[in-house]
Amino acid sequence: MKVYVLGAGNWGTTLATVFAEKNQIVLWTNTTEEADQINKDRENRQFLPGIMLPDNISAEKKYNSRLNSDDILIVSVPSRKVHEICEEIKAQGYTQPIYVNVSKGVEHKSLKTIHEIVKDFIPKVHFANLSGPTIAREIAEGLPAKAVLASDDIELLFYLQKELANSRLFFEFSTDVKGIELAASLKGLIAIAIGIADGLGYKTNIFGLLMTKGLSEFYKLMKFFNVNPKTVYGIAGMGDLITTCLSENSRNRQFGKLLAQGLDVDSALQKVGMEVEGVSMAKTVMKLTRLNISLPLISFVVDTINGEADLRKDLEEVLLKMPV
Repeated sequence: MKVYVLGAGNWGTTLATVFAEKNQIVLWTNTTEEADQINKDRENRQFLPGIMLPDNISAEKKYNSRLNSDDILIVSVPSRKVHEICEEIKAQGYTQPIYVNVSKGVEHKSLKTIHEIVKDFIPKVHFANLSGPTIAREIAEGLPAKAVLASDDIELLFYLQKELANSRLFFEFSTDVKGIELAASLKGLIAIAIGIADGLGYKTNIFGLLMTKGLSEFYKLMKFFNVNPKTVYGIAGMGDLITTCLSENSRNRQFGKLLAQGLDVDSALQKVGMEVEGVSMAKTVMKLTRLNISLPLISFVVDTINGEADLRKDLEEVLLKMPV
């Protein structure tokens, strides 16, 4: 049995190092040149500089070798590329892969989560989602963390727990796949707001208000999608939200801070250098305001992204003059 990690970004490379503790890992890259650099230097200099990769990680261009039925495929790509990846997997003839999703996002037009998209393409897929308060750099540097493995296939959860066991990343189980995915997608919006406040020079008093207000709107959205409250207030919900808001390594927080410092959206994204899922999610969630769901903080984030907010005035309006 091998573990394949499709996507050699920050998180994909980190997970490769974690699961290499007990497994042979194949890190699938987009190009042969990228794979050659990683194999030669034993380091992903672009996305995870300073972390040396174990010898049992080998990088290769994606689909260069074939999956066996008991191999685990961990997919770590931006959510907007999931359709493309599913088409590629299907074209490779994989009809029942073990697919562990670590991407975050919701399809803009349909509001489908990733497991729904994947099952549309590959109906017999063995699907699980991994999510939680997991800042990649901390884990890559050897610090412990805990995440949630979610699947409606209990047998698959036990198989993954056994094969992916390691001394850094521990797991809880859930069968609320959609709830876990939605939580992972939505929390980035609040982290962008924290970054904006940070960039404006606010400190912990405002951060505390923001997280309280953010959690309130987070709960409203999750309730609309009929998500179990245990998921909302669990480690993949509130736990991940708080971690993403507090960590200065959070891409969403970094992006918000750059906007507050005067950068436009494209320049801020370029400076972060990695995918910021909260940007696309903000636009998706705003469709729900048509259904009379009051989301003033998230509306503020969207207005900021669109260049339509008076940052300091509007943020204080949302936090200080409206009920939390």
